[in-house]
Amino acid sequence: MTPKTTSISLIGPRASGKTTYLATLANFPHCTHLKTQYPHLKINYPTNSPTEKLSHQAEDILKKGAKLAATRRGDINNQPTYHYRITISKKHPNLEIIFQDIAGEIFEQIPLDIETPLNQLFKTLSWMIMITDWQTKQDRILYKPVFEKLYQLINEQQQINPTLKKLRIAVVMSKCERGEIWAGRLEPDEDLFKVRLPETHDYLTTKFPTNKLKFFACSSFGVLSTSPNNFDPRPNRYIPDDGSESEYSAFLREPEQWQPFGLISPIYWLTTGKTLNDIQL
Repeated sequence: MTPKTTSISLIGPRASGKTTYLATLANFPHCTHLKTQYPHLKINYPTNSPTEKLSHQAEDILKKGAKLAATRRGDINNQPTYHYRITISKKHPNLEIIFQDIAGEIFEQIPLDIETPLNQLFKTLSWMIMITDWQTKQDRILYKPVFEKLYQLINEQQQINPTLKKLRIAVVMSKCERGEIWAGRLEPDEDLFKVRLPETHDYLTTKFPTNKLKFFACSSFGVLSTSPNNFDPRPNRYIPDDGSESEYSAFLREPEQWQPFGLISPIYWLTTGKTLNDIQL
């Protein structure tokens, strides 16, 4: 039986890791560590599609820091969509997912009460909101105001489109390979969002029930080693010292040690409504 296709709006500020996440997901089956640990995991995509193109570029992106053009605000109606068919194992349902990558500057303009093209966002019932800052300043001046505005818009749109009552939102802390937050990745609700972004966390948990919103952590690069016998918690990520933004220039420090974390769990919950721990695939 063909699985139902879930459309996911991928949104977050500029340099939050959205493009790298999509490239990593496209290149996921080529990760030696994960192929050994999860032998049934497969990710496919249609031929001659933007996802196939991204897959061909993924190795250069991850291993050489090749740059992709960022999604721009003016491209909102013409940007590509990314289609993934994910098989986890025989005991889990297959996932059929279409990602719509929404420009980071749109996210940043949401609380400013200016005309912002959010029609595409409200066409989907699954949102993956990727953030990367954990500083108190960003908590107050960006993230909480964004979610306050989105909550207002959701309530308004539900009057027009009652199906939005089925909306699920996965809030993801990306780039969790960083030493300051790596230890909190297993319980991101309590150990990352509640501690690092307390105002945003308090607002979200007050306004949204747990069956509508969950917190996650992910890392496209991972750390150098999670082996108990050879543990090395340094980020497996190299950023050239040329002044370029890490979102578009970072690459794997040690490709043979590549161990991404948390890529599947948010999209599994958005698709099925069930929780999946990536270390228990």
